[in-house]
Parts: sequence; structure tokens; C-alpha cells
Amino acid sequence: MNNNRIAAIDLGTNSFHLVIVELKNISDITSLEELEANNNFNILYRQREIVRINVGENNQTNRLTNEGINRAIKVLKQFKTKIEEYGAVTHAIATSAIREAENRDEFLNYVKDNLGIEIKVVSGFEEAHLIYLGVLQGLNVYDKQILLIDIGGGSTELLIGKQGRVLYASSFKLGAVRLAQKFFDGGKTFSKKQKQECIEYIQNTFAKNLKPIERLGFEKVIGTSGQIQSIARLLYLDEIEKIEYRTFHDVEFSTKQFENVSRKLLECEKLDEVKSIKTIDEKRAEIIIPGTLILKEIIEKLKIQNVTVCNYALREGIIIDAIEKHFNKNIFYQSFSETEDLTNNLRMKSILELAKFYNVDLKHALQVRKIAITLFNEFSIFHQLDKNALELLEYAALLHDIGYHISSKKHHKYSYYIIKNSGLVGFSDKEIEIISNIARYHRKALPNEKHENFVHFTNEEKYLIKILAAILRLSDGLEKTHRAVISDIKLFSNGNGKQYLLVLRYLTHPPLSEMEAAKKRKRILENYFNIKIELKLEKITT
Repeated sequence: MNNNRIAAIDLGTNSFHLVIVELKNISDITSLEELEANNNFNILYRQREIVRINVGENNQTNRLTNEGINRAIKVLKQFKTKIEEYGAVTHAIATSAIREAENRDEFLNYVKDNLGIEIKVVSGFEEAHLIYLGVLQGLNVYDKQILLIDIGGGSTELLIGKQGRVLYASSFKLGAVRLAQKFFDGGKTFSKKQKQECIEYIQNTFAKNLKPIERLGFEKVIGTSGQIQSIARLLYLDEIEKIEYRTFHDVEFSTKQFENVSRKLLECEKLDEVKSIKTIDEKRAEIIIPGTLILKEIIEKLKIQNVTVCNYALREGIIIDAIEKHFNKNIFYQSFSETEDLTNNLRMKSILELAKFYNVDLKHALQVRKIAITLFNEFSIFHQLDKNALELLEYAALLHDIGYHISSKKHHKYSYYIIKNSGLVGFSDKEIEIISNIARYHRKALPNEKHENFVHFTNEEKYLIKILAAILRLSDGLEKTHRAVISDIKLFSNGNGKQYLLVLRYLTHPPLSEMEAAKKRKRILENYFNIKIELKLEKITT
């Protein structure tokens, strides 16, 4: 085994990629900028294979199909042979299809036990970050604020980054394979009706979720993934050059050029018509139309003028991440020692990684979480919610201020956008929606039937969000100064069932700011529970 050789495996929804590199001049590297500038690895081998691991006879996408698993195992065996030939250390990353699959663990365990390949499943925001690291190796854009677009088979990642720092990342369940399965009979027919239904679905999915990107802005747009490569191929590959697969790198296409290509593609209503287009990549023929519809919506909504094609993406990002881990440079992450006792839980680990990713004030978040747990338990006789609700409250408490990364103004709304589109590992779509709404309502407006993000929930879910958001709102007020001055909280009844005393216990100086904030925020719980709450400060004496 040669520790200076790294094999990166990208297990995507549409295809699996392998890249093997040899590292050089690594020992003195101390920063991402230096790592990029010094060109510290040479690519020894590349391989790409179409797998479509969640595609089978039933067009389902929530499970890895037997056919897909068989294709995956066959390809991974080929990869393993090449990796052993080069004597490289393996780092494998799985994205959307495997991330969401109900039978994910069965597949992961089989590969580990039988092939010796340990696969890490990453969240949507981690995936976007790794793609960004890869792009920085391929293009001279370190000092530019870029918008990164990666349209994969199962999801679309959008990211704003500058100087190695991610300003915003989102993952949408809009992938070319996913939409081909959902709207186009797996990519066999493309009627006008099917296309219109797909367009409406894409528009509804993006809806207001592009606002953080619009606010942050960007200097340059970078496109990665097979979809972008397919557009470049149609634009720049001569007919006589029609080969099985060729990639393009650091070439640019304008909106007008894209419109010409997309118009030609979207006129097709049958797969044979798509395949008849000169220079089409036939392996992507079934999915190029849904991918084009996704890109078209992004370009139009964000008023993009030009897109630069980059052939470096997730697999190159995996290499940079692996370099950091192998040589303990800790270039891109800081450890969160305060949370070591929490990270055994996969869901909590995913939440904390998202918090770290967006530089959340973790000490404040952990104190708000602690207070929220206490208040939840003290008021349990009124709300009668279960431990599952408490778990969602904990996650919302840790992420409630994550929107500050974009702007302090309306940060609660940006918190909603970030959480909703983060592609958290281990959560259902509904759970992510609930957590993002709890965080959204920790300040300013209360949950309202007029709000698009709230109205679609069931009555039980609306009740849950209202109560947990009110508890979080009060918890945040009791940590107003970010100094963790509240040590304990107790609720006492005066005996008549309507009047209650909430005792706020402290160690040193009276938490007067927290007391004032609580006076205002307690009213929401008073209204919900039809009670009156008196506040009292009490110093803890030893």
C-alpha cells in the first residue's frame, strides 16, 4: 500500500467514478490556497461507468434495486482491481441515491464485508463542499465568488463559495435520473405534457429557495457533472469526433448558446429522436432532457449569462479531503470538542456537521438546546408531546441561528432555507421540513396559515411546530447575552391549574437581559396553554 497514492470513488446516482492520483510535495502544505497553487497531485488513472443504482423495472427511487446493486458490485470489483494494481489508499463517497435508499445499510455492509471498500455516505451540503474543493483544483477561481452548479442523477447541488470558504450550499432532490423516473417513464418518452409537469415540479421545488443565492450574488458560474458536460459536447464536439466519451474543461457557453441547444433537445418527444442528435452522448440520452430542464430553470431564475465547464468535481474534492485526513493538516475543518459526546448518533452528527459548516456559535447553540430540553420537560403536562418531538426540538435549537451565515437581517428565514435544502443524512423529508420551520419561527412572525412553508402541514404537525417553536423562542431569549448565565429552570404550580411560577436559577450575576426577553416571549406559551406564568430569579447558593 502506497500512502502517497489515493483512489477516490464517487458513487453517484447515474454513474460511478474512480480517479487514482499520486501526491507530491505534500509535507509542507498548510493551507488550501497553497495546496491548490502547488499542484500537489498527478492523476494516474480515471474510469467512469454508468450504474444507475436505484433504477430497475418499477422506476422506483427510494430503494437500491437488485439490478442496480448487481451493476454496482460489478463496477466496484473493476475499481478494486485497478486500485490494487496501483497500490492506492481508497476513499469512497456515496451521494443522493444511496443516501436516501431504504436498504442503504444492506448494500454498504455487503460492499465492506465482500470487497473491503468502506463507503461514507455524505449529506447534500457535504457533497457540495467536496465538489467545490474539486473545482478549486481545476480552475483558477480561488479568489472569485462563484456559483457552482452540479446537476447529478439524484440531486442538484448549488453553492456559493470564495477563497475556499462556503458561503451557502443547498441540495435539491432534482436529479436527471430521478426526474426521468418520475416524469418520463425512465427516459423513454418526452411528451409536451410530461415536460410541462416536470417544469412545474422543478419550479415548485426551487420556488423561494434560491433567495440566499440571489442575496449573496456571484462573479462567475461554474458547471460540473455529466449534464453540463453533455451541453458542452453538443456545442463543441465536431460530428467527426463523435467518440464514446470525451470531457470538456475550462470552456464557456453563453445563455444564448444554451438556449439554442436546449430548444433542439426539448423538441424531442421520443428517445430515438434524442439519440439521433449529432454528438449526443448516447449513455445520457434518457436523462439529458430532465437535466436540461433543471439547468434551464436555474439559468433563468438566477439570470445567468455564462457558464464555465469544469471537469474537476466530487472525486477531486475527495482527494483533497483525504490529503487533509492522511497528513493531519486540518486545512478545512476545526474540531468540535464540545460535541464529542453527541456524535455517536448519526442524525446528531449530521446536524453538528451542518452547524460547523456554517460557523454556528456552538456554545450559544448548545446552551439554547439545554434550556429548550428543560422547558420541554417542565411544560410536558401541557403539550403532551413525545420524545420524538423533543429530538426535533434539539436539532432546531442547534441550528436556529445558522442563517446568520448569510445575513443577520431575516436570519431566521435564511435558517429555514439552509436547513430545508441541506440534504441531512438520516432524516425524512418531513422531519427536515419540521426542523426548518421550528428554526424559522424562533423569532419575528408566528406560524401562520398564510405562510406557504406552513400551510401544507397536517393539524398535528402544525401543533407540533407551534409548540416547539414557542419553546425555542423562549429558550433563545433565556440565552440572550450568549453568556450561559441560566443554570437551571423549574416550573411550579400555585395549585389552581392556571397560575405558574417559572424560576430561573443563576450562579453569579442576575440575568436581567434574559429576564426581560423572557417576559415578552413567555406570552406565546401562555396563550397556547391558557395559563399565566410568573418569572422569578433565584441565585444558587452553595
